[in-house]
Amino acid sequence: MAGYLRLIVMKTLSNKKLSGYGLIKQIEKDTGTWKPSFGSIYPLLEKLLKERLVQVEAQGRKKIYFLTHEGKKHLKIIDKSKDTLVDKLIATWSAFGKITDRREMGFMLEIFNSLKKGQLPFKELNPELNELRATIFELYTSGNDRKKMKAILRLAVKKLKSIR
Repeated sequence: MAGYLRLIVMKTLSNKKLSGYGLIKQIEKDTGTWKPSFGSIYPLLEKLLKERLVQVEAQGRKKIYFLTHEGKKHLKIIDKSKDTLVDKLIATWSAFGKITDRREMGFMLEIFNSLKKGQLPFKELNPELNELRATIFELYTSGNDRKKMKAILRLAVKKLKSIR
């Protein structure tokens, strides 16, 4: 997500005025897991100020940031190009889905449609999904018993399917 910090910051500031710290907390809340560092937020805010995409106002000792008119126009351009890209991904994935696993197709289409709406897919599951992915990667790369890992994953899938 760090590669998209500029877009995430601008999108977040399009909804409300926030301090740098408030911006970090809002992004963490919105993503469910990811929290950008002070060392990445404040230099970016300075850059956005220089580009006149963001303005700042003082509220006591706090600096409150918000998008300028130019920043809002810039964000609309980004959104339009994002929509075009997501539409192409949906069309490509739909075509690919005709020759592959339907469950996989539905999963990916849900992700693309969430992105198109400007939502984070599976936001409420993100902490658990991230922990699962990290744990699997760590165990797999450290040479743990892969047969045991597969058995546990099969059991987890079976339990998840029982929810239906």
